[in-house]
Amino acid sequence: MRLVAAVSLAAAVMALVQLGVVPLFFLDGRAAPVLPVALIAAWAAVREPAETVPALLVTAVALGVASQERVGWFLLALLPAALLAALVRSLLDDEHDPSKRRLALAAGGAGAGAVAYLVLLAIAAGAAAELGSNAARFALAGLLTASLGGLFAVALWPTRPRPEGLFR
Repeated sequence: MRLVAAVSLAAAVMALVQLGVVPLFFLDGRAAPVLPVALIAAWAAVREPAETVPALLVTAVALGVASQERVGWFLLALLPAALLAALVRSLLDDEHDPSKRRLALAAGGAGAGAVAYLVLLAIAAGAAAELGSNAARFALAGLLTASLGGLFAVALWPTRPRPEGLFR
């Protein structure tokens, strides 16, 4: 439980860093990686996807309080990363090389989750007509977030649940 609380707190801090610090390093904030999405996707890939629910809620509240959007929009925008990880993870067989598959799942879920996050928030902001012109920026954000998701998964790898028994 402490680990889930720690990751939830880290996701909330990353949400605040996302709003305050990350835009300073990018000319266009729509091309910036989405830190909370990368962490949530990595957590869902390494641990159980259901453990991401507290992080989703805390992150959405932190983003909603610190910005002008409603908390519900942020919650909806964050959900695809965890849902994609849960869906793909349910289809994986962890008996054969679980590390490479889970790390790829973290990167893929983070990248796709970042694009979904940006698209949903653009629709919420009433900028749906500009989605086509922002496609390259969203793709860059997805690639950057995917690489961060893989790095976060490597960092979180020691926390993965291990099977019981001596020879498993």
